[in-house]
Amino acid sequence: MRPVELLVIGAASVVPLAIVGPFVARDDKGSLQPFRPGLIALALGVVAYFASRAAQLAAVRLSGLDLGAQPASGFVAIAYAFLVVGPVNEALRAAAAIPGLRSDRMRVPYDAMRVAIGAAAGFGTCETVGYLSSVAVSSASVFRALAGFSAQVALTGMWGFALGRERRRRLGGQAFTRAFLVVVFFSALVHYLLFSRGESALWAALPLVVSACLAALVARRDLLRMGDPKYKRRLSRLLPLSPPTIEELELALLKRPDRPLMLRWIFFGALVTTGVLTAMIAGSVFVGHGAGVDFAAVDQEVSFDRSGPPLVLLGSAALGAFPVSGFLVARASSAQGVLEPALAAAVAIVGLVVLLGLAAPVAVVFGLALGPVAFALACAGAWAGLER
Repeated sequence: MRPVELLVIGAASVVPLAIVGPFVARDDKGSLQPFRPGLIALALGVVAYFASRAAQLAAVRLSGLDLGAQPASGFVAIAYAFLVVGPVNEALRAAAAIPGLRSDRMRVPYDAMRVAIGAAAGFGTCETVGYLSSVAVSSASVFRALAGFSAQVALTGMWGFALGRERRRRLGGQAFTRAFLVVVFFSALVHYLLFSRGESALWAALPLVVSACLAALVARRDLLRMGDPKYKRRLSRLLPLSPPTIEELELALLKRPDRPLMLRWIFFGALVTTGVLTAMIAGSVFVGHGAGVDFAAVDQEVSFDRSGPPLVLLGSAALGAFPVSGFLVARASSAQGVLEPALAAAVAIVGLVVLLGLAAPVAVVFGLALGPVAFALACAGAWAGLER
């Protein structure tokens, strides 16, 4: 049996588990019971998918767009992904979650996130089946399907997290609005990279998909802690060095320091980040040449498998520079918060995106995809380097 066929079988096994798992809950007696609000959202997510397809077809007919004739990197394709596909899909997924959120079976904060996951899982399953049935099965197509499903569920779950943290049973509130807008942007970005670009772009989408899944897992842990105080004690026994909560990260990033903001360390940190980034990319090229990696494949339309080694090597070196620089800046500045290292990383990322835009405008999309991941890694490195 070929590896591609094994991947398809694995996907067929994982997707049902991802759908059913969050929608089974334990009652007061400890027995497993179906979580009906999540199952309702799951069914309505299927309806939302077909409504999305109808809305997109209507938009194309009314506007007279011929997306098949547009290059994937054209402005029309990018505008369509960010102004039509992203907002319409996320709004329909949110609408599918409304009946479940208003159910009287909503008891703990995590239930709101489970309802959001249900709507995304129903929507994403139909989208995955429709995509795989319309293309030839290959490693690239399976990767697109699994990455798209995972990112969709993880990102939609984040506005569910915002509702659960505020213990809201309906859509609304400042936290939900901010989370929803961020989710719309990154959902459109992931969808564009996965389904509107060539196979090389899949490697640029991978860090964003993995980061979204990790953020969703941390958000799930925080909501479970809010609903069950015993969960925190059980987790502390299993993971004594568990990562900080989202609230702790927000405080570390946004709180006002006891001393004035050190502008010199922001400027110096941006230079350090740029220097470490240059050194690590140069090192990766040196190592790659020694290992026989063909870096020319990056600029060519080659297969998903052939473009992987150089892109993974360069991407790992580029992203690995940010936690290192964040740690160094935090240590050197004796910082008590991650604000200065985070701002230094942000300045370096903005400068890098501007340079990419001058070289090739479409490269800005790739910079936007990797920018949030790099910023999060810089914050993680700074968190490890704080004086405690």
